[in-house]
Formats: sequence, structure tokens, C-alpha cells
Amino acid sequence: MLKTILLLGLSAFTSLFLILVGKEWYCSSKKNGLKNPHLLVYFGSGGHTGEMMNLLGAIEDQQYPIRSYVVGADDKMSYAKAEALISSNSHQASSVFTIPRARHVKQSWLTTPFTAAWSLIFSAKVIFWNKNGIPDVILCNGPGTCVILCLEGYVSKFFGKRIRIVYVESFARVNRLSLSGKILLPFVDRFLVQWPDLSLKYKGVEYVGVVA
Repeated sequence: MLKTILLLGLSAFTSLFLILVGKEWYCSSKKNGLKNPHLLVYFGSGGHTGEMMNLLGAIEDQQYPIRSYVVGADDKMSYAKAEALISSNSHQASSVFTIPRARHVKQSWLTTPFTAAWSLIFSAKVIFWNKNGIPDVILCNGPGTCVILCLEGYVSKFFGKRIRIVYVESFARVNRLSLSGKILLPFVDRFLVQWPDLSLKYKGVEYVGVVA
């Protein structure tokens, strides 16, 4: 819990800094977000990206004519899939952004705070200095790096722009939530699960059946 609080504090500080540096741009991007619904999607690589592709297939293009796809800096597969989505759809505006991973596989927990902080800075830029405007909704399904992105989106409400956050737990999570899910549960607007037992076990989650 302490780590989450520290991340929130750092998120707020980073957001405030970027907003002050680009105040004029920030004010105009808030207006753009209100005019045209803007969806920001995080591709978490591997199976997470596969499930997210299925989720996006259920969302009509005109519902969110502006879209931003965010992938890990070293995730070439997800980047290619995001580019393919842009090529195959006629959205008003679509872009792909890369951010450093908050934590790499088998990375020491001692060095994780440093990589997480670096990821947080890039996440703040994607949200507050996004050329498509500040997003209205963040959609994600894990893993770890999306926590940084969502916490950055969460603190936006303290700076005049409320971003709705929707987290969809992976289909692979049958009996218990992922670590990312447990961290984000108190901060998201909707937390969707694909197995009924999870909705009985955890308060605040919604069972919606298989969606990915």
C-alpha cells in the first residue's frame, strides 16, 4: 500500500510539472477531449494484447473516433498490431505511443522503483501531452506497466480533467485477481472480471462473462 501511495504522489508531481510547462497546450487539449471522445488503450504484450484485440472488436469505431494505443518500448509485436488497427480503421485520429516498461521479467525489486519512475514520466507525457488531446477513457487489462499509466490517469481529476479508467481482468484469472488488478481496484471506475467466482470474492468488481 505504501508503494502505491508513493506512486500516486510521484504521479501527481509529474503531472503538475508537465501541465505547468505546457499550460496553454494542456488547456486546449482538455477542450478537444470534450468535443471528440478519445480512448487510450494499453497493449500489455503476449496474451494481454490478444485479449485486448478481442475487446476492441466489440467497440464500434464511431463510439471513440480518436484513439491512442500505448505499448511497451520493446514490444514490437504489439506495436505492429496497433499499426495494423490504425491502417484498417477510419478513425478521426489514431496514434501509437511507446513507454518504458515499469518492470522487466526477472528484474530485481531493488531496481524496480527506478524503472517505474522512468515509465511514469513517459506515461504522464502520453496522457497530458498527447497530440490527440487528453483521453476521456483508459482501457487496459494488465500487466504491471498499465498500473503506472492508470495511476497517472487517476490523478488527472485533481487537475481539472477526469479520465474514466476501465480495467478488464484477464480470462486466465479464475480464482483470484492479478497483482495489477489488486493494486488498481480502488482507483478504477469499472473493474470487469470474466469468471463469476471473482465477483463473489472481491467487492467492487463486475462479472460480465467472457469478453476477451
